Amino acid sequence: MVMITRRLYITNKNEEKILVVLVALIVSFSLYYYLQNRYVELRPVILKEYYQPIILFDNQLYKFAEPNEVPANYYKNIEFVIDHSIRDYVKRDGKIYVRYKLMNDLNLIWNYTNRTGNAEWIMQEINEDKLKLQKFEDSQSNK
Repeated sequence: MVMITRRLYITNKNEEKILVVLVALIVSFSLYYYLQNRYVELRPVILKEYYQPIILFDNQLYKFAEPNEVPANYYKNIEFVIDHSIRDYVKRDGKIYVRYKLMNDLNLIWNYTNRTGNAEWIMQEINEDKLKLQKFEDSQSNK
């Protein structure tokens, strides 16, 4: 009986250290995965207006726009742009939320911010949607 109870408890110090390291790794990975995949509010991004001699990271070129710096049609067109670019977003209380790992790529978010003011791109996407709808309707009518 004593042998059985000993096996239920960790008796070796090395086994205890290994278990602590494994638990720490599992908790760290879970926390990292949660933080990268949570939803954060989508905010407009613009280029910084000063020159920096050495740029180590691409995100150093951009900054989050203040309310007075936002492009004119941003709030009107952002849902259309995001809907045609990203499928994984949530809209709550009139605000759009995207994954943190996506929001961390400021170059991509800057591209979306610019597309909200680009009437040519928006019209091109609308025309493509019309063509896709027409093809779908034709294929359904042929069946």
